[in-house]
Amino acid sequence: MNFSWLTIFILALFAMTVSAKNCPAPFEKHGNKCTIKRPIHGECPHGSQYSANINLCVYKN
Repeated sequence: MNFSWLTIFILALFAMTVSAKNCPAPFEKHGNKCTIKRPIHGECPHGSQYSANINLCVYKN
């Protein structure tokens, strides 16, 4: 019972690690960022910002 907080903490860290590897749809993993191609006429999808360095829309975590 004394170490139940430690078990919960370790499980929470594990859950964060597993969920951090996934990108929301329609974004794809590109290096360590979630990216999508920029539309020719329009703006980046909601929750992302255009990055001129890589010419892609990058999801803001």
